[in-house]
Amino acid sequence: MAFEGLKRRLARLFRRRKEGLPGEVEPTRRVYRPPRRMSLQDLLDIIAMSYFRGPAEKLVRAFDLERALKRAGMRVSPQMYAARLLLYTTLALSVSLYLSALISLLHISRIIKVFSVMSLLLVPLMVFGIGLSYPSGRVSSRKNGVETELPFFAAYLTTMARGGVPIAKILERVANLRVFKSVREEAKMILRDIKIFGKDPLTAIEDHAIEHPSPRYRELMLGYITTVRTGGDVLHYLEIRTQDIFSSRIEELKTIAERMSMFTEVYVTIAVVLALTFYIFFTISAIFPAGAHFGGIAQLALFSFVFLPLMTILLLYMIHEAQPKTPIAFNKPYRYTLYIGVPLALIAFPMVLYATQGYQALRGSITASSILGLSSAVAASLIALVAPGAYVYIMERRRTRGLGRATANFLRDLAEVRKTGLSPEKSIEMLAEREYGPLTPIIRRVAAALSIGVSVEEALRRALRGFKDWLLLANMRFLADSILVGGGTSETLDALARYAHSLVEIEEELKRRLRSYMYMPYMGAILVVVSSLLILGFTASTLLSTHAATAPGLAGAELIKRQLPKVALLLTVGGVFNSWLMGLVAGKIQDSYLAAGFTHAIILSILSLLTAGATLHHIPLVPH
Repeated sequence: MAFEGLKRRLARLFRRRKEGLPGEVEPTRRVYRPPRRMSLQDLLDIIAMSYFRGPAEKLVRAFDLERALKRAGMRVSPQMYAARLLLYTTLALSVSLYLSALISLLHISRIIKVFSVMSLLLVPLMVFGIGLSYPSGRVSSRKNGVETELPFFAAYLTTMARGGVPIAKILERVANLRVFKSVREEAKMILRDIKIFGKDPLTAIEDHAIEHPSPRYRELMLGYITTVRTGGDVLHYLEIRTQDIFSSRIEELKTIAERMSMFTEVYVTIAVVLALTFYIFFTISAIFPAGAHFGGIAQLALFSFVFLPLMTILLLYMIHEAQPKTPIAFNKPYRYTLYIGVPLALIAFPMVLYATQGYQALRGSITASSILGLSSAVAASLIALVAPGAYVYIMERRRTRGLGRATANFLRDLAEVRKTGLSPEKSIEMLAEREYGPLTPIIRRVAAALSIGVSVEEALRRALRGFKDWLLLANMRFLADSILVGGGTSETLDALARYAHSLVEIEEELKRRLRSYMYMPYMGAILVVVSSLLILGFTASTLLSTHAATAPGLAGAELIKRQLPKVALLLTVGGVFNSWLMGLVAGKIQDSYLAAGFTHAIILSILSLLTAGATLHHIPLVPH
């Protein structure tokens, strides 16, 4: 109950009025609130602390959970977390023992019983291990999130400090900025210590940063505290530290690019070399009777539609974790894929299947034309699935291409015009006559709103409505705050323009380094389709010409003719499907969004289908 009261108080403290200064909160009103009903979590917490308080305290000391939870930023008592973990482990153990007892009573193989019981008994250990390692995972996530946004935060902090804004007010602004995500949470933690526990800003920042998992963030904040307390030049310190952070970020991007290249090279190597090796093995096993015990049609299907896709999904996850992430989510392509693409895919598959007579392959009459028909139906459904999302993503990227560089140039010109003595608003109106590429319509809408008396913040908010480009939104948010809070001096705008150029350089540097790796999935996808079908045709022709395969009751050549169409069908359909997945990898490498791969997936699906159509004619297929 006390914790819920604290949550309500924090919510009131962070709630802003629609009109008013940042950080202003609504007055507290005394209203009657009925007592809150006890939730299931409250009941579990009571049970956990009642039965596991003693062991929980020992667990906290043994694994230093207090420091781990503090570094992870988790707002929970270490004793409560440990008690919850012990309770959940006990529940998992009870369920596992109950299910193990039921399995032991079943009349099944002893090997299956032993394997099932051992698997169930591992569940409590897994629950306990995951619970202990979860704070460590949160520490890594917190560190990566803060370091991704740290250049923006350092630039914002320096710009606001140059305008004479105190650190407490800067943190209040950061706590309400949508362009930050991880740093916003850090600012809220500091403000909680200031407003709830009564700490002064410098002490709250020091206590918060001293155990922070990000060394760069910790050094920035602790160095700032030291500079303020010793009476040093705060602006000089912040500018030097910000430059160091930008330089470190550029070096880190080189490391990220190298890691991504390693992921891509390993994936393409495995997808091509391993795929071809297994395709040869499964092909020979399927059409050659001597290999029937080591492989066959089922293993080929499992490899094509389970193993390779899982490997691609694993690579996508690894790339996603390695790439820097932005706080601005762009989910519109995925919504279109779900609400429009899925119905289109369900419609496209049967239509193309019957239009191309691909259903003949499902009935057993497997010819080159029926294989291409079924593959075309699969490709059409996959293309229809991602086509709406690809269109939305292309339109958005066409609208925002070059906005980062244009914004940096605009801020540079704004700082120069501001030096003439014009107000920031008049300077923006004057620059509206210039051409800034894709940024021009935005600047002109802002200037039109300013000319009729709209505030800078409201004018920018209206002009940027619907845009999801993080660089654009962050720089314009910084511009609004530098004018509203920092006074909009020429020195402040000049510093903002300088940092905007540095941020653009960081983004462009990463894209330049990753551009060459985008084409590797293209080569891998086409090579797999062509090589697998050519190897199948060569192997089948060799075996048919020499009659190397034999089987009881059947001629070797007849058995090859029966198995060959099935293998060709699996290789073709599997090649189209895995090429589509490789397209997603290419887009993820290119632009860090999975939606960027929708277009590449469409292109690779078509290319693989055309390649398969040109290669199937070299395989001696006979329908059965």
